Amino acid sequence: MNQKVKYAALGIALACTGWTGASAAEVYELNPITVTAQRMETTDLKTPAAVDVLTADEIQKTGATSVQEALKFSTGIIMHAQGPRNISQGTMTNKAVIRGNEKGTLVLVDGVPINQEGRYNLEDIPVDAIEKIEIVRGGGAVLYGSEASGGVINIITKGTRKNSIKAGIGNYGIQNYSASAQAGKFGITYSYDHTGKIDRISKATTPSGKQRGSSPDGGMYYNIIRGEHSNVNWRYNFSDELYFTHTYGENSDHYRYKYDGHAYAPNKDATFKDAIHSTRENLAQLHYDHEDFKASIFYNNRDQKTEDWIADQKATISKKTGKLSYSNAAKFNSAVRNYDYTKYRNQTMGLDISNRWHFDKGSFMVGYNFQRDLETKTTSPIYVGGYTSKEGARHKYQRNMHSIFGQLAYNVTQKDEADFNFRETWTEDDSAGNGYDKFTPEVTWTHSFNENATLYAKAGRSFMMPTFTQLYGGGNIVGVPDLKPETGNHFEVGFKKNIGNSTWRFDVFHYKIKDHIDADSSEWPTVTYENTDIRNTGVELEWSRRQNENLSYHMGLTYGHPEKKQSKYNNEWHDYYGRIEFNGGFDYTRGKLTTAFNMNVLGDRTRDATPYEHFKDQCFTDLNFSYQANKDARFFLNIDNLFNRHDIVSSSSSSFYNLGRNFMAGVEYTF
Repeated sequence: MNQKVKYAALGIALACTGWTGASAAEVYELNPITVTAQRMETTDLKTPAAVDVLTADEIQKTGATSVQEALKFSTGIIMHAQGPRNISQGTMTNKAVIRGNEKGTLVLVDGVPINQEGRYNLEDIPVDAIEKIEIVRGGGAVLYGSEASGGVINIITKGTRKNSIKAGIGNYGIQNYSASAQAGKFGITYSYDHTGKIDRISKATTPSGKQRGSSPDGGMYYNIIRGEHSNVNWRYNFSDELYFTHTYGENSDHYRYKYDGHAYAPNKDATFKDAIHSTRENLAQLHYDHEDFKASIFYNNRDQKTEDWIADQKATISKKTGKLSYSNAAKFNSAVRNYDYTKYRNQTMGLDISNRWHFDKGSFMVGYNFQRDLETKTTSPIYVGGYTSKEGARHKYQRNMHSIFGQLAYNVTQKDEADFNFRETWTEDDSAGNGYDKFTPEVTWTHSFNENATLYAKAGRSFMMPTFTQLYGGGNIVGVPDLKPETGNHFEVGFKKNIGNSTWRFDVFHYKIKDHIDADSSEWPTVTYENTDIRNTGVELEWSRRQNENLSYHMGLTYGHPEKKQSKYNNEWHDYYGRIEFNGGFDYTRGKLTTAFNMNVLGDRTRDATPYEHFKDQCFTDLNFSYQANKDARFFLNIDNLFNRHDIVSSSSSSFYNLGRNFMAGVEYTF
């Protein structure tokens, strides 16, 4: 991008602070109420954890059309993606990486986990249905169990909805439409999002290992043909204490893989594969909340299908191992197309119940959680070079998981509180005879200097079980039945202070996770999983200020050292992801016009693949204008990737790029 244009764009963003801004609505509440970290309502200052709260107003000012986009400007979170906006590649969904722990993010909707097989499809929750998002950074969140080794993201939906319709369009074929309505006790929100054709969304992959110069896994680049996401969330409030909510999402993303001709020039830019990834998801929850007694029953269902139309290759498949071997496979025949598919059905059902009792110097909470996980996986025969692999297969797996959890909160003095959290998790033997049993404790201490300053410390353990796919494989994934579960130790010390209209949050953290479950694709297209170790030590600083009713600004800084140790690489620690992250922004209101600017920069990045090379910094920017014409009509313009950067948004061996400068303009009408 021309430097003069870049600086002019930045100048426009900054100059807007002189004549634009956000209504006098609450912007940055200095001490918001949170529920996620402690499983009860506490203020941010009294919570012994690093917590961020994104309100519906703040989400709107990022221009986000999905939770994934809303989180990318948060402190301590790295968005790892295989495509721009809400697009992902089947099982390789976009991830919110907290403190460098890629697989340790537990996502909740209204306090209920939605993770299935390590995936949580953040694009399936309409942002207009969200009241707020609470982010708890740091592992050892034992009150929620497995998969919380990095942190917890709790998406809290609105109890009532405003009656509104919204429409926006932009370049790259971007379209976004949504509608909300409330009728008595029933509220509903619908959203549709579309992205059009995008060429060369990735760098051509490098030919790998023994197949260098011949295998089509090298020299492939990716085009997006289209992405479509349709979601609905509704809620029925039987009473102030009892409500039912349901979310349905239906997504379809079409990728086209083309060859760069590095080993066979006649096939340059020829289509090697068309892949369509589709998902249908249902999340149903019944909640009861009466004072200190809380209960929920839930059912999650995700049907996922990947369909591939692949050019005929000069390759064979071993009848013994099922692995592909190539013989100058770059000479594929794009005129002859073979078809295969993989289908997953993941189901989770269960209940969560807890009660809290209060006494003179504190409280005691105990609860029980039951979760039943089921997976059905179906694969088609694979046709390559006129040879058919072994017949497609259908596999079913299931396991029952039980947990008893609790918390003893004790006021040691008027200024000191000590909490002991615990969770005992065990599983019945699954379909292949695997069973797990783990006790995870956590101890926290909070000292209140006064009503505006606290110091906290915490130490805890985490535990995460392998998924069915990791254990038993499927498609091109080779199962490892003896894969060990992850176990981690986590430590954190933090200081929180409010000064006038400003908030300061500072913490130091360290974790080490043994037997971290990691994918090994060195023998691509075959993928296996292995146990590795990861660790990270770092500091985080956050500051926000509400200057007046019209102007607010905020910033965050994270410096860490995420590392991984793998036995196949001599058990030596190596860096991965990024060491330093900065995020910041402002919003300003003048009259009817609101301007909000957000930025996130990730630097000192290292690939999570040999030779662990450093690569380009990543910078996300967003400029959002909102004009409230009257009490019913709002016009908006959102400009994403303001400086038109061509950044890599993945950290593995493949390089996927963010979308170039894109905009969406539209209108929202409330009635």
